[in-house]
Amino acid sequence: MTALDRRHFLIVGASVLAASACSSSGGGDAQDKIDNPDPNLNTTGMPIVKEPVTLSFLSGRPPMTADDWNAVESMKYMEQISGVHVDFGTVPLDGVKERRNLALASGDYPGALFRTSLSAGEIAKYADQGTFISLSTLIDKYMPNLTAIMEKRPNVRKGLTFPDGNIYSLPQIYDPEFLGMRYMMKLWVRQDWLDKFGMDVPTTLDEYEAYLTSVVKENPAREGDAIGLADGAKFGDLYSTMLGTFGIGNKGTDVGSVDLDPDSGKVRFVPTADGYREMMTYLNKLYAQGLIMPDLFSTDAAKFNTLGGQGLLGSAATQTPSGFFGKEGENYVALAPLKKSSDAPQPQWHAVRSELAGIGQFVMTDRNEHPIETARWMDHFYSDEGARLFFMGIEGKSYEKRGDGYELTDDIAHNPDGKSIDDGLRPYVIYMGGRYPGYATAAYFKGVENTPQATEGSKVVQPHALEEVWPAFNYTKEEAAEMESISADIGKYASESRAAFITGQKPLTEWDAHLAQFEQMGLPRYLEIQQAALERFQAN
Repeated sequence: MTALDRRHFLIVGASVLAASACSSSGGGDAQDKIDNPDPNLNTTGMPIVKEPVTLSFLSGRPPMTADDWNAVESMKYMEQISGVHVDFGTVPLDGVKERRNLALASGDYPGALFRTSLSAGEIAKYADQGTFISLSTLIDKYMPNLTAIMEKRPNVRKGLTFPDGNIYSLPQIYDPEFLGMRYMMKLWVRQDWLDKFGMDVPTTLDEYEAYLTSVVKENPAREGDAIGLADGAKFGDLYSTMLGTFGIGNKGTDVGSVDLDPDSGKVRFVPTADGYREMMTYLNKLYAQGLIMPDLFSTDAAKFNTLGGQGLLGSAATQTPSGFFGKEGENYVALAPLKKSSDAPQPQWHAVRSELAGIGQFVMTDRNEHPIETARWMDHFYSDEGARLFFMGIEGKSYEKRGDGYELTDDIAHNPDGKSIDDGLRPYVIYMGGRYPGYATAAYFKGVENTPQATEGSKVVQPHALEEVWPAFNYTKEEAAEMESISADIGKYASESRAAFITGQKPLTEWDAHLAQFEQMGLPRYLEIQQAALERFQAN
């Protein structure tokens, strides 16, 4: 966090505390306001209220969005048509978790938490305390757009519903037909360098290794030293693109570090699977040969994109190289899931997102003075009109109707000065950076996941994709309390040991000790809780 961001963090934090303190003066009565609607409310249509009201949020602001969301054209228009002003209480994204936890611990919290990435365990914990209110009645009575989506896609309601039968948060939903979003992360290689080496597109691990070897040894980069393999998420993106090859992560990426054990038919912790060990062995071999970026585990997205834009990356795990690397990115083609050997069966593609992409980006608190108005405001963004507003901005300014669809203006989609789509959209929308409650469809979401290269890359992996994908699981209050400590310990150890195995700091001969460490950290109980959560989800 820069010095400017720290000052902004402190100033905004103080203002949110003050605003939330005011909103909490009669706090704890949100349910009463749901049971007894304000006469100022319009229950359908726009505006939402007869006389203007203000909603108080705490919001995580991704750095690629505008500093002041109330100055963004889509939010100005939403206030104009709804009569609802939102005090977003924005905090830089890298500090919002700390700010959120401080607010909840102190009791000085606003009426809603927006884009603060709450876990299922955290939602269960604060719902049990009465801090987060049930949204079930609000959804059924006042959110027809979200209700219509859940009727069409019942897994969304299943995944949102907690063991007590209530819904406490609003979802981030991906249209299953939106290929670039469902198959977001892919593994790419440079076609021009393959041609230079006289190679075909790799289909096996050995062919992929041979390509990376040629990249490093022959150095086809115009300037600088070519790098074999990299990603911008400290291995997180690369990891997902190799899951299918090694038969792990077989229920998609949103459920986290568990999948279905094909032998027992029960939940399995992926970092203890034989396939995971095989993956670590293969990647350690690549790393030892200098085929993986040496500082992979300390490289951020900005450096990764810069290296790609300089034409130095032979292979990359990302959504779409052209969306982040510019002109250099146009040289890349996506790989199908790599086979272990030429005579091995074609593996499935496991880097598949659930249609319920997230549940922790919007909750209402018991301090909300306008819960119905808040629900109606949020529901608008689950409609076609609201989704266009949220993802595309203002018709005639940032997008226009073309034929049967809608497209961003040429100044944004193909900026003559080389501005990215995100840069062009910044004055108009706030969705950039993800982590939003809403409904993303190819019709209205025009970010990098919907570019021609992203779509073509998704078509490469789609024929091999998993059919059944799990969303993140929900927990009872008792389970949530246990998971909070167990998950933190085993998650931290899994991340650290993964880096150590790949870089060779920890030899794979220590695998048995690796498994024993998880056992000592409470893995058996962790799996019991995950199994119970799975069975509830399946029975829902």
